[in-house]
Order: sequence, then structure tokens, then C-alpha cells
Amino acid sequence: MTRTITRAVVAAGGAGTKMAPITRIIPKEMLPVARTPILEHLVHELRAAGTTDVLFVISSRKGQIPAYFGSGAAYGMNFSYRVQDDGAGPGAPVLDAETWTQGQPFVLAFGDNLIRAAEGEAPLRRLVHSGTADCSVLTRVFPADSVPQHETLLGAASPPRTAPGPYTVAFDRDLLDYTSARWVHACAARWVLGPFVFEALRECPPRPNGELYLIDAVRRWISTGNELTALPLLPTELRFNCDNWETYRDAVATLHA
Repeated sequence: MTRTITRAVVAAGGAGTKMAPITRIIPKEMLPVARTPILEHLVHELRAAGTTDVLFVISSRKGQIPAYFGSGAAYGMNFSYRVQDDGAGPGAPVLDAETWTQGQPFVLAFGDNLIRAAEGEAPLRRLVHSGTADCSVLTRVFPADSVPQHETLLGAASPPRTAPGPYTVAFDRDLLDYTSARWVHACAARWVLGPFVFEALRECPPRPNGELYLIDAVRRWISTGNELTALPLLPTELRFNCDNWETYRDAVATLHA
């Protein structure tokens, strides 16, 4: 029986300093790609995956987001908004959504990331239907010596499969140490998370800069004997982390209408 996860949290509070000065005027998530704001691509992605209720965690500087999307009625969805200005890192929006998730598994998506499917089932829909409700994540498998800057590494991976079609990987504590690995999993900005994540984040110490990172909490959780499901993107599936001009230009050039 296909699992349905109807709630999603969208983290969209980042300052966008790497794309200043334009991000002082327009949120990076609202920059257009193929004539559509990045965040609107994500809304369509969430809807196609079965999501009906979305909580956008934004900063007070991003009033354009609720002004544009409103209640969600135009998309056949229900949108809520929460303001978070403390700059406490990528784990903070998750904690801020705890009561809103009502103890149910939920999708977590980072609003400045675009993912485009090839043919077949879209990656996020595949994650919702094929992963585990406790903890699943889309990943991209990279050679360990060729990981692009700013990727969030999960751990060691096997070489990408040459056989066509999607697959899943049971990721346990044996794979956490990637210091000598030839291939690694990098997180691809789409998660399915269960209620465990809130306690895991509270137990996780912030980094020296004071910020709380989801990946640190998840890796600690795995280290205590739990297991995550990784769903690698297929080679023909595209992901753009549009938090910098180079990647944004690549997205515009690749996905132009």
C-alpha cells in the first residue's frame, strides 16, 4: 500500500548573502527560472508528491513569499508561514515546525534548491513512496575526490549503479566514516523525517558558530544504531542548489523555457 505524507516544511529563511545585492530586494527563492520563481517549482513538486499542507519557515525580510503564495488555495493546498530571524542554522526551521507537524512524518525541503526529474516518477514522489517514514533522504553519489563545494555529505557510498532505474540504500553507522571512501552520498535537499528528529536536534550540540545542523543530528542518530534510507538521484535527474550566482545561472541556462 502506498504511503501518503501530506505535510511539508519548506526552509526558506536564509539571507542569500552570496547573491547580494539583489537578494536585499528579492528573496533568492523567488528568483525566476524558466519564467517561474524557484519556490513555485518546489510547490508544484510538493503537490505532485501528494502534499496538501505546507509550512514555509521564512525570515521577516521575505514578505514577498506569503504575498505571492497566499493561502495556497490557488494550488489546491493549504499554506502556513512562520517567521524565524535568529539565524540558528539549517536545523532551526525543523525545530520551529515541531508543533505544526502534529507528530506525523513530514517532508522537509530547502526552498533554494531545484530538482528536475527525467522520465518516470519524480524524485520527491519516489522518496515519499519508497523511503521510510522515520528518515529518508535524496542523495547524489559523487566520487570522493570530486565533490562540488558546499555539498552536505552524509557518508560513504558504493559506486553508482549502471543498471537503469531507481534504487534505495540502507544507510547505517558502518557508512558514516567516509575518510577513505572512494564514493560518497551528498544530501540533495529533500528529506522525509519522523518525530524522532526533534529530540535528535535538541540533543545535538550546535557547531562552534552557534548554528544547529540537521545533518549533525541525523548522523548522531545513525551512530546510535538507527538506519536511514538513501535514494540516490539518477544520472539524468538534475539538482541545482541556487544559493550562489554560478549555480543559478546554470539552472537558468539548463531549464529555460
